[in-house]
Amino acid sequence: MIRESPFRPLCWLRGPHRQTLWPFLARHHPVPPGRPERLELPDGDFLDLYWVNEEGGGPPVLLLHGLEGSLRSHYAGPLLRALAGAGLTGLFMHFRGCSGEPNRLPRSYHSGETGDLDFVLRTMAARGRRIAAAVGF
Repeated sequence: MIRESPFRPLCWLRGPHRQTLWPFLARHHPVPPGRPERLELPDGDFLDLYWVNEEGGGPPVLLLHGLEGSLRSHYAGPLLRALAGAGLTGLFMHFRGCSGEPNRLPRSYHSGETGDLDFVLRTMAARGRRIAAAVGF
């Protein structure tokens, strides 16, 4: 069953392109304070993670950025802040080559790559920090 959405964009934000570009061009959302972590991978490469509200937060929620995204993407700061405000721990995962520092190996990420995500999930579970949910862009 298809239901009509109650969402109605502002008259000057009609169309998907304007709605996509508006947050990027018109807003500045700094990343909340947190702790960076470099996670060493079994193949000799690394992933960069970023923890928010780690000490006082509840279960971790993993954020996965979009194509060529990073912690500096316009959606990262607001979502991490919202998670912390809800009493959760935010964990942002940079895919290979997206944290601002080149990776050691020539291998990069792509939309079908799930091995690194699996490694992060298994590592967090082994630390007793099972991921409660994941949000992807």
